[in-house]
Amino acid sequence: MKAKELKKLIEREPFRPFGLRLNNGTTYTFNEPRDVGAPRDYHVIIYFGEKDAWEMIDADSIAEVITA
Repeated sequence: MKAKELKKLIEREPFRPFGLRLNNGTTYTFNEPRDVGAPRDYHVIIYFGEKDAWEMIDADSIAEVITA
C-alpha cells in the first residue's frame, strides 16, 4: 500500500475505524485514533494494542484495507 493512501486513511476526519490485513494473514483493527501512529512519511504504521503492547507494520506488507 502506498504511503499517500495510508495518510488519507489515517488522517480522515472524522476518524472512522478500519482494519489492515497483512500478506501473512495477520489482521489489525484500529477502532480509535490513538490505536494508530506513523512517522511523517507513513512508511510504517504503529498499532497500539492492549496495555503496553505495540506492533510496527511495514506499509509494503499490507494486502488489504478493511473499512466499514
